[in-house]
Amino acid sequence: MTTPNTDTIYVNQNVYLTAPNTIYATAVYSVIDANRDNFSQFLAWPKRVKNRSDTEKFLSDSLITHQQDISKTYIILFEDKPVGIIAFNQIDKANKTAYIGYWLDNQAQGKGIITQSTLALTEYYAVNKMIKRFVIKCSVANDKSNRVAKRCGFEHEGILKQAEYLNGTFYDQNLYALISSYL
Repeated sequence: MTTPNTDTIYVNQNVYLTAPNTIYATAVYSVIDANRDNFSQFLAWPKRVKNRSDTEKFLSDSLITHQQDISKTYIILFEDKPVGIIAFNQIDKANKTAYIGYWLDNQAQGKGIITQSTLALTEYYAVNKMIKRFVIKCSVANDKSNRVAKRCGFEHEGILKQAEYLNGTFYDQNLYALISSYL
């Protein structure tokens, strides 16, 4: 059985997902830098990304884990410009489960990019019978991520109490799952 090429997933005529590539390091770093304060409300890593080299290393490391099917990271391109990242941050191969994370430039929000990218990503991996269960965990306070999960048809399975430590505080997380009917 041949594994499908997972380097590019087309979302719509303006949006596609592409495997990590260091040629995008400057543009991705610029998005991170411009959105650092906003991203840091719900993510720990933006404070650790100090320069373009940090982003280049992340993309390089992500390409390796992408190729090894340990995780799957995609740069979200809108009109051929990087505007964010969507990823299976973790893949539980034995149980065909993938944990989804994403972030998007504030300037690109409100266009349905994350919702459509999440739908395209989950459909691609479900149709190709690579993943059965898709999981999104997000802070109960992160209204935008909670709405994405709901719009994409994820079912709320519960609340993980004090499951995330961020900026010196423990936060509860909502746990959402989407079960594929393809497997």
